Amino acid sequence: MTRYLKRIAVFLFFATTVSLHAEDHGTTIGVTADAPRPDGTRVELKAIPEFVHRILVPVMPEATNAFSVASQTIDEVIEAPPGFELYRHNGGLQIEAPAGEEAGYARVRMGGRELILTLVNLIPAANVHDGLLEGYQVGQYQAEPLHGLESYRAPKGFMRLSPANGELWVSDHYRMRDFQCKLDGGSKFVVLRTEALLKLELLQHELATKYGVDFDRFTIMSGFRTPYYNSRIGNETSYSRHLYGDAMDVYVDRDGDGMMDDINRDGRVDAKDAKFLLGVAESIDNSPEWSWLKGGAGVYHANAAHGPYLHVDARGFIARWGV
Repeated sequence: MTRYLKRIAVFLFFATTVSLHAEDHGTTIGVTADAPRPDGTRVELKAIPEFVHRILVPVMPEATNAFSVASQTIDEVIEAPPGFELYRHNGGLQIEAPAGEEAGYARVRMGGRELILTLVNLIPAANVHDGLLEGYQVGQYQAEPLHGLESYRAPKGFMRLSPANGELWVSDHYRMRDFQCKLDGGSKFVVLRTEALLKLELLQHELATKYGVDFDRFTIMSGFRTPYYNSRIGNETSYSRHLYGDAMDVYVDRDGDGMMDDINRDGRVDAKDAKFLLGVAESIDNSPEWSWLKGGAGVYHANAAHGPYLHVDARGFIARWGV
């Protein structure tokens, strides 16, 4: 009898152990497990400039998303938009996004200052069929990222450029609508990388504080482009940074004449003003603090269609042209 009871005890011990291990791995014995949540986004920044107070965080709906800043920790979640749940996790944030196309502003405290996070649900890229998203010509992204770089991986999803979303602040000086693709359609969508917005704010701040070129915002000639539109306007590269939401063609236009201003103060408006912008962008790329935002920069001369301007992006490695 004693030997029989011991066998029962051993059986119960192992049964309990299996059950506990099953729970540890998210499965309950004898019960159908919930469907796995889709992979969320991860916005991982190395730092945020002290003068920046708004950060874009695109998120996947019904998924666990993450936001972190390597140099600082999130101290407090002050407020979350309806439907979103934010938790502090390993110094950053875990963001549980609701279903649908929700968006809104969250407020957090980090390093003694308050940050506003613009949370926007993405429409999953899986919704693109035959190059179309609700009839909008997206086209095709390359299956493999250039040189295996994460920054060249096809986007997980697209933000709908609705009238309401278009008004959302995605950084301190720029709204979502400022980066829209020039391709018209009944529905429009946009991709934006947070790193590019930080670099744009840095560029504007450097111009104002170090060179006395103070202005409300850059004029953005071209922001996001779909692969379809990029090909339609004659660009042969299928890895243009415009496709990935981190390239902007910009100029300074304080007088509103639709042309670059004389920002180098030589009495003329020409490509030298765009080269002046390039020099400021290069100082960011080469700085110890912000070199992780390094990328491409190209000078474009004036022609019959436009004045001089600068292309700037945050691709992850340095590239230069037109200089």
